[in-house]
Amino acid sequence: MSTGVLLLIRLIHIVVGVFWVGAVVFIAFFLVPSLRGAGPAGGAIMQQLTQQRRMHVWLTASGGITILAGLLLYWHDSGGFSSVQWMRSGSGITFGLGAVLAIAGTGVGTAVNAPAARELGVIMARGQVAGAPLIAADLATAQRLQARLAIGAQASAVLLLLAAAAMSVARYVG
Repeated sequence: MSTGVLLLIRLIHIVVGVFWVGAVVFIAFFLVPSLRGAGPAGGAIMQQLTQQRRMHVWLTASGGITILAGLLLYWHDSGGFSSVQWMRSGSGITFGLGAVLAIAGTGVGTAVNAPAARELGVIMARGQVAGAPLIAADLATAQRLQARLAIGAQASAVLLLLAAAAMSVARYVG
């Protein structure tokens, strides 16, 4: 790959990755706790974020682009995944660890958060259509789903922060 292409891929990887990790950290540690604290009013904000702003689409796309760009950079640095010597070096191992952590963070978001958010959205929409407070069973389910979302979001955020930390130091690891 030419230097220009490598620079573009690296730029995309870093800039889009900063957006992705920053958004997930903000959601996990600021937005979700605030929404839970706001009670039923939080549902309207979350609905705006998901249905109007399409937050989940932005997060999914930025995560996919970041991981794809990172894999391309790893492929280049490892000589097409053939340089065992480089992959076993401190840099190769640290970049690989960062990739595994980022993919794990994505997996938590996909396997835990996305289904919980969809189910919560259905419950909240049902309550809005009825124009009345949620019935006790729906309220209990919504609270359980909110707790699952909070834990999943925090787990994703921690995994992505660890991935970013690994990526930031990998070139300098012996």
